[in-house]
Amino acid sequence: MVYRLKYWLVLVLLIFTCGAVSARNAEFRVAIKTDGFTELDHDQAVVSSDGGPIILIGFEHNFVSSGPVTIVPTAEGILVADDHEQLLMGSPVWVYPEHNCRLTLESIKRGDAWGFSPSYRGFLEITLTESHKLQIINTVTVEDYLYGVVPSEMPVSSPLEALKAQAVASRTYVVRAIIEARSAGRSYHVDDSVFAQVYNNRQEDSRAKEAVDQTSGIVMLDSSGLLVRSYFHSTSSGFTAAAHEVWGGSTRSSFPGTPISYLLSRSVLTSDLVVDWSDEEQAFAFLRDKTIDSYEKQSPWFRWQVKFTRKQLEQIINANLADRYRAQPEFVLTQNSSGEFVSAPIPEDGIGELLDIKVSARGSGGNALSVDIVSTNGTFRVSKELNIRSLLCPTNRYTGSEDIVIHRMHDQILNYSLLPSANIAFEINRNNNEIAEVIVYGGGIGHGVGMSQWGARGMAEAGYSYEDILQAFYQDITLIDIYTVSDWHSLVFEVENR
Repeated sequence: MVYRLKYWLVLVLLIFTCGAVSARNAEFRVAIKTDGFTELDHDQAVVSSDGGPIILIGFEHNFVSSGPVTIVPTAEGILVADDHEQLLMGSPVWVYPEHNCRLTLESIKRGDAWGFSPSYRGFLEITLTESHKLQIINTVTVEDYLYGVVPSEMPVSSPLEALKAQAVASRTYVVRAIIEARSAGRSYHVDDSVFAQVYNNRQEDSRAKEAVDQTSGIVMLDSSGLLVRSYFHSTSSGFTAAAHEVWGGSTRSSFPGTPISYLLSRSVLTSDLVVDWSDEEQAFAFLRDKTIDSYEKQSPWFRWQVKFTRKQLEQIINANLADRYRAQPEFVLTQNSSGEFVSAPIPEDGIGELLDIKVSARGSGGNALSVDIVSTNGTFRVSKELNIRSLLCPTNRYTGSEDIVIHRMHDQILNYSLLPSANIAFEINRNNNEIAEVIVYGGGIGHGVGMSQWGARGMAEAGYSYEDILQAFYQDITLIDIYTVSDWHSLVFEVENR
């Protein structure tokens, strides 16, 4: 049923949602992507509520429905319709549920193999874009947002202390992201994908909610009193990576970058084993050993290996090397006649025959900083974690041959789109001095910086508290309740100008 709402009702709703509220109830904006977290622009939105009516508010028209409501972009504006009525509205349109209810976006799917339509706390703002699509933004409080993040980022079967550690890391991450987004010039603070934190890819769960509630407001500050960059990843090789050795530096001369005190390499082992990463034999032995004692040992990605024939590896490298050079020419170099590595275009016919491949530099956590590819068309040095992982992706997409198999701890996976991590070592098998096959031994999955989620789980199972877990991964941090901070101005200024 369509109604012309009284303007006082519109005003009350806007004041209630956007007016002065406590820090605990302050809201921020999350951009919602399409299926598979692919695009920001939607062809349509279908919205229902888990209880009560749906209220749609525009500048000139309002619409109330028991739902579901279909929202479609047109050249004239946003068209909203249910089973009984339709109305052309302007842009944006704000969509509210009844008090304490949630809005479900039936037009998108989340959950991968456990497909479902996600539900959102707070309200939605739907805007017509210049390309006549819809942008959907969820305005929500930090704590309500975390109800959708924690189960999406960590299995809810994890011990409560691990889930609490995840809640604090995720809260710290998003509070800092909200502050930093002020200078980004976009209409939202974060999106709902891995480019920020995964949000609502799993349904809310009582244990994850308990972890959020029991740590409400808790964030991490570094030794200078600033919000930390609380990166996390699934699994390390047994040692996390230092942030400055993964992302630091935008030029050859500045990589690795400046160390961040709380994001240095940390051991996730249950022993005091030390590895000399400058000794390639030690690195190889460590990354090949599935019996290493670690808090992450239950992760399927703790150890993995993948075998390439020489032809397969040549095809994969040729398919990706020039793209990596175009994306980051400072970090894809060619050795010249003087033996120096310089930035130069990749030969049009690729690398030719692969003669050797080796890790030429490692970080303090054992992650490859650069990989050298020796071939008949030259020697190429590829640096930085994402370039290395993108270059050596273990998929038959580029080979047209049989499946490429990654053997994990106790199972296998086919045709992965990215090398799981940069914690790698090579075994080269030759036939009459020519490479027959290359086996890549690896540990962990992801960038390796900050908290290992499987490590947090293992530490919680061993009896560690969430505070202990966070201190183990982020050195010399302090935990505070962000909602008790009175002087926000200095914190904002410090973070934005760091």
